[in-house]
Amino acid sequence: MTPTIAGALALGLPLFLIGAAALRGRGAIFAFYVLACAVGIGYLFTTGALAEIGTKALELIGQVTAEKGPEPAAAPAN
Repeated sequence: MTPTIAGALALGLPLFLIGAAALRGRGAIFAFYVLACAVGIGYLFTTGALAEIGTKALELIGQVTAEKGPEPAAAPAN
């Protein structure tokens, strides 16, 4: 599973389930809620934050290990 898809599921699924439970019987308001959530998730996708969230979610469930960046170079001796 890619980090972007994992991020979309990690954010979208709880939002959808909570909205469905809270807005049961209010069809038009629920449709607007789903649309607003989709716009928010789309914004996170375009900024790249969705992939970062997905990476963290995959690390939590143990499917991906954290990759360390390069170590900083040693300071020159004077």
